[in-house]
Amino acid sequence: MEQKKDSINKCSIFYLFHTNHNSREKLEARLLDYMQKHPELTPSVPAPPPDEFQKIMAEFNKRGSKTIVRKQLRILHYCNFVIHFFQKIVFILERRILK
Repeated sequence: MEQKKDSINKCSIFYLFHTNHNSREKLEARLLDYMQKHPELTPSVPAPPPDEFQKIMAEFNKRGSKTIVRKQLRILHYCNFVIHFFQKIVFILERRILK
Protein backbone atom coordinates (compact mmCIF):
# COMPACT_ATOMS: atom_id res chain seq x y z
CA MET A 1 0.00 0.00 0.00
CA GLU A 2 2.78 2.42 0.93
CA GLN A 3 4.71 1.62 -2.23
CA LYS A 4 1.67 2.42 -4.37
CA LYS A 5 1.15 5.71 -2.53
CA ASP A 6 4.81 6.67 -3.07
CA SER A 7 4.59 5.93 -6.77
CA ILE A 8 1.45 8.09 -7.02
CA ASN A 9 3.19 10.93 -5.18
CA LYS A 10 6.22 10.74 -7.48
CA CYS A 11 3.96 11.07 -10.52
CA SER A 12 2.07 14.00 -9.02
CA ILE A 13 2.54 17.32 -10.77
CA PHE A 14 2.93 19.04 -7.39
CA TYR A 15 5.74 16.64 -6.47
CA LEU A 16 7.48 17.36 -9.77
CA PHE A 17 7.16 21.13 -9.27
CA HIS A 18 8.52 20.80 -5.73
CA THR A 19 11.52 18.69 -6.75
CA ASN A 20 12.26 20.95 -9.73
CA HIS A 21 12.13 24.01 -7.46
CA ASN A 22 14.44 22.38 -4.91
CA SER A 23 16.97 21.29 -7.53
CA ARG A 24 16.94 24.78 -9.09
CA GLU A 25 17.60 26.35 -5.67
CA LYS A 26 20.53 23.99 -5.07
CA LEU A 27 21.98 24.76 -8.50
CA GLU A 28 21.67 28.52 -7.95
CA ALA A 29 23.33 28.20 -4.54
CA ARG A 30 26.25 26.25 -6.02
CA LEU A 31 26.63 28.78 -8.84
CA LEU A 32 26.61 31.66 -6.36
CA ASP A 33 29.29 29.96 -4.25
CA TYR A 34 31.41 29.35 -7.33
CA MET A 35 31.04 32.95 -8.50
CA GLN A 36 32.03 34.25 -5.06
CA LYS A 37 35.12 32.01 -5.01
CA HIS A 38 36.16 33.15 -8.51
CA PRO A 39 35.21 36.83 -8.89
CA GLU A 40 37.59 37.26 -11.83
CA LEU A 41 35.31 35.09 -14.00
CA THR A 42 32.28 37.37 -13.72
CA PRO A 43 32.65 40.30 -16.13
CA SER A 44 31.65 43.75 -15.01
CA VAL A 45 28.59 45.08 -16.81
CA PRO A 46 29.11 48.45 -18.47
CA ALA A 47 26.78 51.20 -17.37
CA PRO A 48 24.17 52.26 -19.94
CA PRO A 49 24.42 55.77 -21.36
CA PRO A 50 22.48 58.34 -19.33
CA ASP A 51 18.88 58.93 -20.39
CA GLU A 52 18.97 56.06 -22.90
CA PHE A 53 15.50 54.78 -22.00
CA GLN A 54 13.98 58.25 -22.22
CA LYS A 55 15.53 58.75 -25.67
CA ILE A 56 14.10 55.44 -26.90
CA MET A 57 10.63 56.23 -25.57
CA ALA A 58 10.78 59.73 -27.10
CA GLU A 59 11.62 58.16 -30.46
CA PHE A 60 8.66 55.76 -30.11
CA ASN A 61 6.33 58.65 -29.33
CA LYS A 62 7.71 60.71 -32.23
CA ARG A 63 7.05 57.87 -34.67
CA GLY A 64 3.63 57.19 -33.20
CA SER A 65 4.54 53.59 -32.33
CA LYS A 66 2.82 51.89 -29.44
CA THR A 67 4.60 49.26 -27.41
CA ILE A 68 3.04 45.83 -27.45
CA VAL A 69 4.04 44.98 -23.89
CA ARG A 70 0.81 46.29 -22.33
CA LYS A 71 -1.32 44.27 -24.76
CA GLN A 72 0.72 41.12 -24.09
CA LEU A 73 0.40 41.58 -20.32
CA ARG A 74 -3.36 42.09 -20.62
CA ILE A 75 -3.72 38.91 -22.70
CA LEU A 76 -1.55 36.98 -20.24
CA HIS A 77 -3.63 38.22 -17.30
CA TYR A 78 -6.93 37.24 -18.90
CA CYS A 79 -5.60 33.85 -20.00
CA ASN A 80 -4.39 33.13 -16.47
CA PHE A 81 -7.78 34.20 -15.10
CA VAL A 82 -9.64 31.86 -17.48
CA ILE A 83 -7.31 28.94 -16.77
CA HIS A 84 -7.64 29.36 -13.00
CA PHE A 85 -11.42 29.71 -13.31
CA PHE A 86 -11.76 26.43 -15.21
CA GLN A 87 -9.22 24.73 -12.96
CA LYS A 88 -11.30 25.68 -9.91
CA ILE A 89 -14.44 24.25 -11.52
CA VAL A 90 -12.62 21.00 -12.33
CA PHE A 91 -11.32 20.66 -8.76
CA ILE A 92 -14.78 21.26 -7.31
CA LEU A 93 -16.38 18.70 -9.64
CA GLU A 94 -13.61 16.21 -8.93
CA ARG A 95 -14.18 16.52 -5.16
CA ARG A 96 -17.91 16.02 -5.56
CA ILE A 97 -17.44 12.99 -7.79
CA LEU A 98 -14.87 11.38 -5.48
CA LYS A 99 -17.09 11.81 -2.39
